[in-house]
Amino acid sequence: MSTLVATKGLAIAASLFTGGLIESVSLFSVPALLVAPHNIAAKQFKLIYGIGISTQAPSSVVAAILHAFIAYRFHQAGSGTWSRWATSAALMGCIVPFTIAMMEPVNRQLLAIAGTGDAKEGGTEVSAKTEGLLRRWNVLNAVRGSLAVAAGAIGLWTVLENGI
Repeated sequence: MSTLVATKGLAIAASLFTGGLIESVSLFSVPALLVAPHNIAAKQFKLIYGIGISTQAPSSVVAAILHAFIAYRFHQAGSGTWSRWATSAALMGCIVPFTIAMMEPVNRQLLAIAGTGDAKEGGTEVSAKTEGLLRRWNVLNAVRGSLAVAAGAIGLWTVLENGI
């Protein structure tokens, strides 16, 4: 049973880590981008995007697998808590599809601005477009981070209510 205890701890930690990582971009990075000249903002977004792919995607997948494993083990054991762990797994599992379906169109537009001459010239129309895209991305990112925080919170609630 100690393996399952460790797995619970890792699942909760991975979910909350992922949620914090995602939310920190919305709370700290994007507001800084919004006060930067749009050409710099688009180029910096490209760097943030690359870091996000290499950190947030793997941690969300690992957390989803851990939560799913716990749900499976509790389902096999006939424990009613399996549904909470399954809910946590589903929330974590939604992060990558949410990112692809909802955020990727915005990502593509921002990355296109960063990679074209539009990012070098300071036109106000492009600047308004960049700002609008960053604001839209920020809202979507906050929603995405909330999925991970909710998964971690459900796991923590389950452990606190039912013991380790």
